[in-house]
Amino acid sequence: MTPRTANILEAAIDNWRHWDTGKDSRISGPPKVDKQLVGGLTNEAFLVTGGDLRAVVRVNSATTDALGISREREHRLLTVLQPSGCVPRLLFSDSDVQVTQLIEGRHLTRGDLKDRVIQDHLENCIERIQSYSVDYMTKRNYKSYINLYSDQVPNFDGLSEIESAASLIDMGEWEPVISHHDLILENIIWSNQGMFFIDWEYAHLGHPLIDHVKLFGRSYCDNKSDIQTIDALDTLQSGITKLWYALQEILQNTDQAM
Repeated sequence: MTPRTANILEAAIDNWRHWDTGKDSRISGPPKVDKQLVGGLTNEAFLVTGGDLRAVVRVNSATTDALGISREREHRLLTVLQPSGCVPRLLFSDSDVQVTQLIEGRHLTRGDLKDRVIQDHLENCIERIQSYSVDYMTKRNYKSYINLYSDQVPNFDGLSEIESAASLIDMGEWEPVISHHDLILENIIWSNQGMFFIDWEYAHLGHPLIDHVKLFGRSYCDNKSDIQTIDALDTLQSGITKLWYALQEILQNTDQAM
């Protein structure tokens, strides 16, 4: 744990009285760090417990701006989605940290995506999320988003193809909806209470099929739009993933050199 992470984590726990734990919560003192949670590629997260509370404290990455993340936007979208039943309860957030209620359950596997019951639950969650609206937020410009990454990754192979796909989507006629934009298996928890999508830091108003393509794959979406749009979305989302990993490597090497 870096000194920065330790300081932010300690400050967040000291601030526990400002967490929205609910009027029936039986927490009477500062929660304790139980363990660090593994698996996240952008931030560091910790399980904290106290009384009847089990929460996840996420210490936000110091490279937020470079990755195109807006903590204010994430907070707004998560707040809007609180009644959906598809996101964790938000207890607290600011620019450095986010605290959410722990979802007890398991991550999905690739095989789960072939299960019709689980497919239906996932589709239902996506549909519910897309039914919510948020005021005064413009939709994501995918070309600009791609270039935010590519400007930091010199000589990225295949960039022109990704840019073309992004431009095609940007110029298309579609109604923007709340989109997760990183809907991978690790960000989905299947629990006794239902299906939950976690880690919303890359969320934005986006194309209504971008999460479907990311999660289920291109062929699953063949009958949901024209082939040109599906191909472009597939190229776009896979391109974003490749650029993200390339940029992360650069940022990590820069951090190690300092």
